[in-house]
Amino acid sequence: MNAPQPPPISVNRSGNRQPRRKIGCLPALITVVITGGILLGLGAAIAAVFAPNLLNEVFSQMTGVETVQSRPVEGDAANFDPIASFKSMQAFAGEGAQLVEFEAYFVRSDGTLDLTATYNPSPRVSAEFVMEVEPPADAPPVGAGGGGTWYREVEIEAYRPGQTRRVSSSSYSYSYTNEGMTRDIDTPRSFTPTVISPPVCPFEALWRAALAEGAPAEAVATIEYDEDGYDFYIRDVGVRLTFGPDCEPTDD
Repeated sequence: MNAPQPPPISVNRSGNRQPRRKIGCLPALITVVITGGILLGLGAAIAAVFAPNLLNEVFSQMTGVETVQSRPVEGDAANFDPIASFKSMQAFAGEGAQLVEFEAYFVRSDGTLDLTATYNPSPRVSAEFVMEVEPPADAPPVGAGGGGTWYREVEIEAYRPGQTRRVSSSSYSYSYTNEGMTRDIDTPRSFTPTVISPPVCPFEALWRAALAEGAPAEAVATIEYDEDGYDFYIRDVGVRLTFGPDCEPTDD
């Protein structure tokens, strides 16, 4: 029966024989660290393609910073109907959101926008909302500029999907990619907003009135909605009409 073999021996330059030191699990640990780094990098790359704003959501949860959020629009982005999609925009703004202003740029004669159009400036819809909130703990008292009701302003924008924008401040910086519409929430402040009812007039109906006045059917119109109603105009050709909140033409 063979006797157990002693550990391998190495000889140093002075001629003394020394046992070889065992590395142990260090190579395995290095492999795990390298593999973890590779997987983390791959995960970030995959998220950048399939969920481009996921890291911003994580950043927001960790820091409390309200980053710009994004989600796809309801329906076909190439045939976006702002009136039919208004409820989805209001829901994206947040529970209790109230409208203060609504604008649509470059509406076609069928009442829709092509949010995928590549000309510049490109079609977009902007909706301004307010949400009532509790005053912050450091709010000034009445007599020092405080008092009143506090609101957060929320802007919802629908525009060309795939565009990337960057937000920078003195303390942070990040980028986000538009998936169809974005939500940007402002810091709370005390003021008195003018809240208006949701828009109900189909933009196609406003266009029919404009066509009857000689507006070119191939043009695109800008439509603004506020407490006075709808302002419809086509720049470059001087077409302008106004409608009340009830969709009826006015003399303004």
